[in-house]
Amino acid sequence: MKTNLSIFTLLLTFATAVSATQTIKGYIDNEWPESRYSDHGDGTVTDTVTGLMWKQCSEGQSYSGGDCDGDASNYNWELALQQPASVNSGGYAGHSDWRLPNINELASLVARDRYGPSINLERFPSTPAAWFWSSSPYASDSDYAWRLSFGSGGGSYNYRSNYYHVRLVRSGQ
Repeated sequence: MKTNLSIFTLLLTFATAVSATQTIKGYIDNEWPESRYSDHGDGTVTDTVTGLMWKQCSEGQSYSGGDCDGDASNYNWELALQQPASVNSGGYAGHSDWRLPNINELASLVARDRYGPSINLERFPSTPAAWFWSSSPYASDSDYAWRLSFGSGGGSYNYRSNYYHVRLVRSGQ
């Protein structure tokens, strides 16, 4: 019975993620228009407000012709912290200083005028409406770290052993 419930829960979660469509709230100003981001045409964009350069695709996806192909991978927090080293060993878009963003940097991508996902999909295509790790540990308990949901735009802390998505950033030049 427990196995059937687990399978049902997994299928329900998958169906919800697949059927989710972005909803835009017209009564909230759009502070995250396409013009906020400078698209470099190589799978990266620079946020002109923060100066940060972001990979357009979540880790596990590949950039192709303005879109992100494939499924975003999941990592526990330790693996999320190690993922930039894997990317930096070969470089990405001519850079080898990618890193996991802190919670404030990650939150700067949240488009408050939309949800499901709460991010600009023109600049960050195929972003799952799901949780993403930040590099920020939770100060009160070393078993936790901060994460952010691009489903709703909210953040919270959770066990480092849980598996979530990753998006990499680098400081702008």
